[in-house]
Amino acid sequence: MKIAVVTPYYKEPAATLRRCIDSVLAQTYPNIQHYLVADGYPQPEVTQAYPGLSCIDLPQSHADFGDTPRAVGAICALNEGADILCFLDADNLFEPDHVTSVVAVYERGQTEGQPLDAVFAYRHVFLPGHEHLRLEDQEDLSHRHVDTSCITMARSAAFLWPAWGLVPKGVSGACDRVMLALMRHHKLRMAWTGRHTVLYESNWRAHYRKAGLPVPDSGLHDHSLFAVRGKYSEEELFANLRVKLRLGAS
Repeated sequence: MKIAVVTPYYKEPAATLRRCIDSVLAQTYPNIQHYLVADGYPQPEVTQAYPGLSCIDLPQSHADFGDTPRAVGAICALNEGADILCFLDADNLFEPDHVTSVVAVYERGQTEGQPLDAVFAYRHVFLPGHEHLRLEDQEDLSHRHVDTSCITMARSAAFLWPAWGLVPKGVSGACDRVMLALMRHHKLRMAWTGRHTVLYESNWRAHYRKAGLPVPDSGLHDHSLFAVRGKYSEEELFANLRVKLRLGAS
């Protein structure tokens, strides 16, 4: 299978961006194309050191938590023959066996006559300056939430690959929750790997508290979710997506 990884980036530090790229290069699965989509602020001083990258530079930023560049990268990956699409935010990274473990679940589904449209990994959470931490999030474990970097989608779900770019800007801070709701609405065949193969750098207050560390005075992301919570009902959210839902879906 041909695997694509799409990473939107904005103004992440060069070291953070290199960490992300290096984690994709370290994958044990051999056939991977990494798409790096600059949201108005390309970093050629970083990306030119990696000749195998597919670099896409958008002329301006879109202020939608990477949704527009994520959608652009997804469309390019689809039309360049990817069978499975993985998403990886620039401040996160994959464990070396992430793609291999995802592909194994897709292949098992095929063998058992139950092909899958989407496969999700679990994540371990760490905090800036505390890279040794390996926290878990109960929302993930209960399958109420799947982080963007844990989401992979097969070509059978290609109609949703670019749907990130249709998420209303007002709720883009919760885009992964919107995408999971869409996948469930369309009754995609989904499974979890059962493996923690994503490392997620957190700036959420709850994770500092879980780790027993002082909560910083700035740099937290909590406001982005508070701004979204309760803003739309699911029906209103779907109406604002500007994408036609499948007939008969409920």
